[in-house]
Amino acid sequence: MALNKTIVNRFMALFNESHPDFDALMDECYSSRVLFRDPLVERRGQDALVRYLEDAYANVTRCDFDYGEPVSSAHQVAIPWTMTLEHKRLARGAPILVDGITLLQGNEDGIEYHRDYYDAGQLIYENLPLLGRVIRWIRRQAA
Repeated sequence: MALNKTIVNRFMALFNESHPDFDALMDECYSSRVLFRDPLVERRGQDALVRYLEDAYANVTRCDFDYGEPVSSAHQVAIPWTMTLEHKRLARGAPILVDGITLLQGNEDGIEYHRDYYDAGQLIYENLPLLGRVIRWIRRQAA
């Protein structure tokens, strides 16, 4: 069975709430055996994913996703996005734009695999005070 379109729509809506309810996200969207990966971590199971998301959002003052049109096949959906993030410890709280794509796999029972693809440098490294200057200089030299 294919990943339920209602689950995908609810997933996008929940992540666009100003303070996402991660327990509702797990209950409504994810399988109990979910595997989550992004450029920074890998987490297995709903409890581990909730702890990661709560920690990741701890210093976030704003996080919005501008989703592109989802592309789907039998058991997976790819969702392009641009995230606007305001974080107390990054870029002095100024908005950061990050482009990425989310790959979701699962069935009518929920998301079993969630993989986020994005440039960690664009999100974090370029927005740290000292390291950011070095990373931006390296990028300019490589261009």
